[in-house]
Amino acid sequence: MATMFGVVAILLWSTTIAVSRHLAETMGTFTSGAAVYLLSGSLGCGILLASGKWANLLKRTPRKYLFGCGGLMVAYTVLLYGAVGFARGQDELVAVTAANYLWPGLTLALSVPLLHHRARFPLLAAGGVAGLLGVALAACIPRADWAFKPGLPVLAALAAALAWGLYSNLSRRWAAEAQGAVPLFILASGFALLAIRWLVAEKSTWNSRCLLETGFMAVFPTLLAYTFWDLAVRRGNLILVSSLSYFTPLLSVGISGFYLGLPLQASHWLAAVLVLAAAVLCKLAVRHNAPG
Repeated sequence: MATMFGVVAILLWSTTIAVSRHLAETMGTFTSGAAVYLLSGSLGCGILLASGKWANLLKRTPRKYLFGCGGLMVAYTVLLYGAVGFARGQDELVAVTAANYLWPGLTLALSVPLLHHRARFPLLAAGGVAGLLGVALAACIPRADWAFKPGLPVLAALAAALAWGLYSNLSRRWAAEAQGAVPLFILASGFALLAIRWLVAEKSTWNSRCLLETGFMAVFPTLLAYTFWDLAVRRGNLILVSSLSYFTPLLSVGISGFYLGLPLQASHWLAAVLVLAAAVLCKLAVRHNAPG
């Protein structure tokens, strides 16, 4: 069941690009991000308080998980929004997107030293390369030299991918059977984005569509998806959901095409084949050190 929650999280995250793109263009990157995360975190923490789980969360949840994994989620959020917000032009923005989607491969690779999983490194490397190529094609990268001359936004996106890979593994290592604290992490991320918002000049326009999209982003791709993913990596099959997460950017492109009226290119179908190959190779490359 926990593994299935991870699959649902992947599906929910696939709607993020389509909706957040309009929000960012209308409200500003940091304004919209702060609004989504503050609303989502407030809803989640309110549910914890109403259900009487807040006191148990603070007393019994391992401090390494609360502060270590909480800090990693805040770092991931700030780095990713910073990379998107400060990207110079469409080329670098697409490069940032592709760099961020290195996190599935990094999650699998980090599970070897952190969770003592066994790995066939040639297969893992092949899966990582196939996944990166698939992501690049799905994002329709128009040039190939960005990896060799990365700007600060691309480096920030790479750091975000590393932070999320660490979060996914350390959540399982430090709090496999504990109560999750994702709403608290999301709320802290929202305050961090709000602090950056006051340092960055953004023009924000609010309308009924923005309010609806903010509500959707707060509940589904943020609160529910992050909560489901946290449960999956702590108690489910981390290898399987990390392998399947290679489909997130591909699904995002398809949903974005439908929501924003963008046509799918031939490169997207080739990306589908590469992403499928990446998922299969990575699933075969990494195995649990012990059953379950």
